[in-house]
Amino acid sequence: MPLVELGDVLYADRSRAASGEHEWLRLVRAVAAQDQLALHALYDRANRPVFTLVLRLTSNAAMAEELTLDVFHGVWRRASGYEPAKGNTVLAWIMNQARARAIERLGKERRRKRREPEHHALLPIEQPDYQDLLALKERGRALRNALKVLSAEERAALEDAYFNEQSQDSARPLIRCALHKLRRTLGVKNAMTAPLETNDCEQRELVAAYVARGLPDEAARGVEAHFGSCWQCRREVEGLLPVIDAFVAWPTDVLRPRWDLRTSLARRIADETGGAPVIPAKRQWSEPPWHNVAPGISCKLLASDAERHMVSMLVRLVPGGEYPPHTHAGVEELHLLDGELWIEERKLHPGDYNRGEPGTGDKRVWSETGCACVLVTSTKDKLA
Repeated sequence: MPLVELGDVLYADRSRAASGEHEWLRLVRAVAAQDQLALHALYDRANRPVFTLVLRLTSNAAMAEELTLDVFHGVWRRASGYEPAKGNTVLAWIMNQARARAIERLGKERRRKRREPEHHALLPIEQPDYQDLLALKERGRALRNALKVLSAEERAALEDAYFNEQSQDSARPLIRCALHKLRRTLGVKNAMTAPLETNDCEQRELVAAYVARGLPDEAARGVEAHFGSCWQCRREVEGLLPVIDAFVAWPTDVLRPRWDLRTSLARRIADETGGAPVIPAKRQWSEPPWHNVAPGISCKLLASDAERHMVSMLVRLVPGGEYPPHTHAGVEELHLLDGELWIEERKLHPGDYNRGEPGTGDKRVWSETGCACVLVTSTKDKLA
């Protein structure tokens, strides 16, 4: 069977063209020149895989959010030292910082707990605390059970709003209904005695879409202005935000950090620089869609470097799916975000890392469970 190059498969459909790596590099150079808007642009592009990876490594949502903040603060401080000539892409550089920070933090936590005489658990340095593991598993179980009360249409509308950042007018009643169903099923408490569903404001459905993060920036700012004059909507938002906090355990492959983490990043930079927090008026980047590129394989192309023949992407395998046998034309870096993945005889779990050197190859890569990963590799890889 003749060999084909990975790039021929990825770019067979021209509509799949990825953002250029030169644009990511331009943002890094702008960050090095103290451009805070460029930092937010990088945050928009990379916060979800960074947060997902760190959460998989730590199993602690609060710690993962703190570390995600640390990662992008580190990008702010270290941007001048980034060298594309070293062979990695901007996304690979950021993901490797995320991994290093998470492992460092787990090591510190392990040493701290070793000093506490009542703590007897013996855990490898790169593993999270077993209590955090159990707590996250319990949150996931509770959320999965709660999701059963939603209709297929309600769940699809909510996922489209929260994970794809979009909601059609016709879907907003479904989003509001879904959020309130989840609130009741999860047992989220509110200080007010009157049910939140009694909100009779005409903008209540728009408010629900705002809570679910499914509004464009301009519409979201309009809803925020509305809160100042509408106590009913303000109260409903306060009651529904804890539901959104539970979405950290949503059964999906690429998660989202807390909605206000961007503001926390802006404030941290402002404290360091002595200026006012800089937050962009609107996002300048729309996340690309998933594309089916082969049976059982879909990709989300994040950045393509035509000069160095590199690509940064998210890759999904369906349960039982296989990645074709291949030979690495350059360095391949893989961060597993969800599911399990076999590479030859090695089984990877969420949070694991694999590096392939130029000239090496993998004869069998497959997933029994289905999986998702960040993959940075050469478009010149030879596929069987």
